[in-house]
Amino acid sequence: METKKATEAKVANPSPAQEEEVANAADSNGDSSPAPKILSETSAEQDSSEEEIGSSGKPTIQLLTGMKEDLAARIPLYRDDWKRPKNLFTVLNAIFFAFVVQLIPALIFAELLDKQTEGSLAVAEVLLSAGIIGVIYALLSGQPLVLLGITGPVAILLGKSYGLAEQYDANYFTFFWWLCIWTSILHLLTAALGLVETVWLITPFATQIFEFFIAMSFVFESIRDLVHDIHLGQAQSEERSAAYASLVIGILTFYICWTLHFAETWVSFSRQLRTFLTSYNMAIAVVIMTALSFLPGVAQDTDGLHGIKRVEIRRVPWDWKPTTEEGVEERPWVTHPLDGIDVKGIFGALFPAFMLYLLFFIDHNISSILTQAPKYRLKKPPAYHWDFFVLGLTIIPCGILGLPPGSGLIPQAPLHTRALCTRKHEVIDGVRREVVTHCEEQRWSALFQALLMFVALSLIVFISWIPVGCLFGVFLYLGVGAMHGNEIWERINLMFMYAKKRPPIPVVAKTSSWSVVRYYTAIQVGLASITFGIAQFATWGRIDGKSTVIRCHVSNLAFLFVMFGSGYVFPALIAIFVPFRLYVVSRFFSKQDLKYLDPVGESDEDYVAEQRELYKVDRDVDEAEVFHGFSELRMKDVDHNAIDYYEHHPDVEPPEEFAETVLRNRQRSSTSQKADELPVVEENPKTHGA
Repeated sequence: METKKATEAKVANPSPAQEEEVANAADSNGDSSPAPKILSETSAEQDSSEEEIGSSGKPTIQLLTGMKEDLAARIPLYRDDWKRPKNLFTVLNAIFFAFVVQLIPALIFAELLDKQTEGSLAVAEVLLSAGIIGVIYALLSGQPLVLLGITGPVAILLGKSYGLAEQYDANYFTFFWWLCIWTSILHLLTAALGLVETVWLITPFATQIFEFFIAMSFVFESIRDLVHDIHLGQAQSEERSAAYASLVIGILTFYICWTLHFAETWVSFSRQLRTFLTSYNMAIAVVIMTALSFLPGVAQDTDGLHGIKRVEIRRVPWDWKPTTEEGVEERPWVTHPLDGIDVKGIFGALFPAFMLYLLFFIDHNISSILTQAPKYRLKKPPAYHWDFFVLGLTIIPCGILGLPPGSGLIPQAPLHTRALCTRKHEVIDGVRREVVTHCEEQRWSALFQALLMFVALSLIVFISWIPVGCLFGVFLYLGVGAMHGNEIWERINLMFMYAKKRPPIPVVAKTSSWSVVRYYTAIQVGLASITFGIAQFATWGRIDGKSTVIRCHVSNLAFLFVMFGSGYVFPALIAIFVPFRLYVVSRFFSKQDLKYLDPVGESDEDYVAEQRELYKVDRDVDEAEVFHGFSELRMKDVDHNAIDYYEHHPDVEPPEEFAETVLRNRQRSSTSQKADELPVVEENPKTHGA
């Protein structure tokens, strides 16, 4: 007599003979309907409740394997990337749209860098960097739909690490040269060793915290810079009047951006006009408020001391030379790697380089995943390893020329893909949804939007007209927008609702209790707050000129923490949240609750449906209102590599290099599917009793 364990083993793993026997029995009975599974119900429930996080079935380290597969898949398609688009107008619109949505945030981050680096990195360097790295990436990357540029976290990190060069008595740009080279080397090694695969370990738990931290930082810094110059009781009346004027300009800019963001949901005007207002809301707000700032009677900043402050361009028109403060010797474009630095400084740059690498690893790869989301129905495979390698190459010229490096942009890169899509609206299951029918997969749009950055440099005199308050109003809009689409913030809002008024979204209706949601949200808010506090308030200091410490100023109390770095260590905290979720959070929350609290297996359609249901309390929500940010990260049906892509698209013929692997995997999937069609073998209760 077979034991219970042996019986369960046979049930869970039927032999070929069992499968054939069941199949023959079905044929002899003339039953042509699909047969049920040979799985116990308990086993099936356990499998369905478990979320597979980062399980690709491959070793963690594979030397050059991922890059080879990416190149084998994308090189045959390279010529096709340069063919004439099917819809030329769609591509032209995407070029201008991508340029605008990247230019205005770039000016904001340039203003931040200008202040934090004492003019070493300013508007000219940021725009030049966006142009150079954008061209390189458009020409060499595997997936050219991803846009590169300077992001908010990068601006925060580079600003916080500016004073580090002084700690090593090093020339800043030489120190910056080594920082970029170390970062580039880490990128190249990561891509070559196949470590990009670890990005699939990231879940919404970490990305939601990251986005919440970014939103907090943007809102805080925009409000701080809008009110900083008011100095009640200290400044002269003219200066205070100009500061109040900048504050009003910032508030009105934010209002216009926020109002036009929802223009697609209006019932007035044509659909084309509403789409235009939504797509170019930031540019419209900047143009309107810049024009109003020149109205007669508004004091202008003619002497640099009074009047409305505008974007500071030290050379108008720009003479294609590096930015330098007045009275400071001009630096050359090409930095000598050994000028004004010793061995201690060279290796001291490795630590901030590692922080920048961690930031780029999360920022760029998530941007790439969101850009290639299944909802866009792309026809060409991804190339995550090769793209990360190319990203490492783009950092090298930034170090040589003293330019801030950039990575994949969020939400600009996904919005760029969306702008290239031909879409229609269909009613599916009673819900009006946006469906992509075609996407222009080419390199022209990414290339020309990068080239337009050089055009912006030649027209920098117009940029100098923009009020600084206008930029910080857009900055506030970006922060509030990131907060609006963040699921942590949504759960916080739900906590203030009556239980009966909460919408029946999964996190409300399917978790074991609402207290579980509160505890989970409190953990995320606490981690985001710690990251925000360190990034914003931690500064370098020394104890007796020996130990490097962090000084965190909260109220009038100083807390000293002996550590290796300063406020720029926040990328390490974001990276730590990934294993914290896998090994700590999973011990305190059930798998069933985490399925809805950390919905890594949720589809894009489910996410949009939840957003609709969530905001149905106030009004119906169109997909245009769903902010494209880190919270949108969903791993369901996402192709991890080129082989996954060809397995999921049997109508596309794979390249010869791995055609055999794809065929073998397809056969394995087919065999597994046949096994799923076998009937359930129920155990006899009397046998257990015997």
